[in-house]
Amino acid sequence: MVRKANVIFVSMLLASVILPQALVVARDNPKVPPIAGGWTQSRSPTPEDLAVWDKVITQVDSDLASMGQPVEVSSQVVSGIKYNFIFSNGDQVSVYSVPWLQKLEVSEVKKSAK
Repeated sequence: MVRKANVIFVSMLLASVILPQALVVARDNPKVPPIAGGWTQSRSPTPEDLAVWDKVITQVDSDLASMGQPVEVSSQVVSGIKYNFIFSNGDQVSVYSVPWLQKLEVSEVKKSAK
């Protein structure tokens, strides 16, 4: 019975966190059908995307603040949400977020060759 309750709890958490993000992506890209597990097309960051970036620079790595605000972002729903933030100079920062576990980490920083 405890296992069933845990499965229900995790399912409810996933539905309350991931589904709203997927709906935001779908809303902002009406011509692009979502691909389960696939990356979205690059888009202008939404307020929700920028809130994740703000958490990255305040809670994970304040040195990244010098990059400024991202001008584009793409995302992928996995066991959390992966973000690829793109900046005006071509730099990219990959972030992995699992909000229901309070997990936020920078996976990779790619400096452009410019």
